[in-house]
This record gives sequence, structure tokens and C-alpha cells, in this order.
Amino acid sequence: MKILITTLVRNNAKWLPQFYTMVERLKSDMPDITFDTYIYENDSTDDTKRLLKGEHVSANLGHPMDSETRTQRIAFYRNTVKKNTMNRDHDYILMVDSNITWGTQAFKCLLETMETDAGVSMACPNAMVKTSLPCQFYYDTFAMRKGQFDSIFECMAPGPKHDRHCHRTTGYRPHHPSGPDSPRLVEFDTCFGGFVLLRSEVYNNTDIWWTLMDGSRDCEHWGFCQLIRKHGGRIVVDRHAKVLWSEI
Repeated sequence: MKILITTLVRNNAKWLPQFYTMVERLKSDMPDITFDTYIYENDSTDDTKRLLKGEHVSANLGHPMDSETRTQRIAFYRNTVKKNTMNRDHDYILMVDSNITWGTQAFKCLLETMETDAGVSMACPNAMVKTSLPCQFYYDTFAMRKGQFDSIFECMAPGPKHDRHCHRTTGYRPHHPSGPDSPRLVEFDTCFGGFVLLRSEVYNNTDIWWTLMDGSRDCEHWGFCQLIRKHGGRIVVDRHAKVLWSEI
């Protein structure tokens, strides 16, 4: 089996060495799988360019960092990576966002989901906010077309420390309860979570791209996930695949 790991970086000099370490640990823990990496970097002004190794693109596009064009820019970068890496001989594509901390167990969970359920096209993680631990607030609500204060999964963490968006702080009801009888896989129309395993046949489909649906302030994943579902694919969050997001 061959897996391609892709990531986008811009001014990620603090996180990039961690990324390489996490990849090497994954290779060591799962020697029967071949892991390749592809990194797309643009416009970095810190040491990111110097730290790049392996297969990568390093561009100087002069793009801004404003919120108004963010979605268009990110969609362009993701589509560029796809054009550069599609139709290779990989079985799956693992798309990793910068500033995500992940381990072998999270990857194994996503792979198990894909290998045991042929109807799943895209498996996403249970991505929590690192600085809010032990609170279990799922962070990427925007990709799900939810609000900042939407608790996707019930937080079962004891004690008084909780993310300011968590339902245990706000009093709002979570969308999905937690507990021993809760399903491991939860299907969504759109999601991401920063650590996503995608089937190669979906990745290589020339009708599936990151697109804007309603305007410049969209999330690029909305259109991407809509196209996956249009072609018959299912998108799930594997609640056992836990990763952490932080602003480094």
C-alpha cells in the first residue's frame, strides 16, 4: 500500500520540523506501507523555505494574507497540489493541515474506516483544540457550515476547564452525544478537521475540486465535499481518530 501525505505551509517554521518528525514516526510504526510526502509552500518570510525537504514546491506568488481572499487562495493552493500529484500510484491521500498534531493511532483509525467501509470516500478526524485540553471541543466547525459556538460532539471531560465555545461553557446542546453507545462514525455533508484520508479514485476525479459555492468568504471544503457527495461518496468523522489543532 502507498500513501501520499500532502500539506500546505506558509510561515510554518515552528511546525514544519514537527511535521517531518510525525511522518518519520508513522513510517517507523507502519513499515509495510510506503509513505510519500508533497509540500506546497508559498510566500514564507520566516525559515520555512530553508527547512523544506523531500518533494515540494516553493513559490513566491506575492499573495496577501487578508481574510477576504483567504478561501480563494487556499482553494488555489489545494487544487495546485492536486494537479501536481494526481494519477500517481497511491492508494490513499492523507491531507494534513499545518499546525495539526497527530500520531500513528489517528492514522490507523482512519485507514481502518476506509478499508472496512467501501462506501466512505473521505474520512475525517475528531479534531480538538490543543490549548483547551482536557476539553474535547471539536474545532473545525466552519468546514461543517456550523457556527463558532456549535459543539459537534458532547464533551465528556470532567473539571472546570473548557473551551469558551464548548457546550459546557455556553450551555448550548451538542449536536451528537458521546458515550459507550455513540457511533464511532458520524456522517456529514461537509467537514475537514485538518487530517483527512481520501481515496485515490476520488482525488484523481477531474470533476472534484476545491471550489467556492456562495462567495469569497466560503470555506473551500464546502464545494469540495458537495462534489464528492454528488459523485456518490460518503464523508464521515471517525470519532476515534483524535488529533489536535493549535495556533503555533
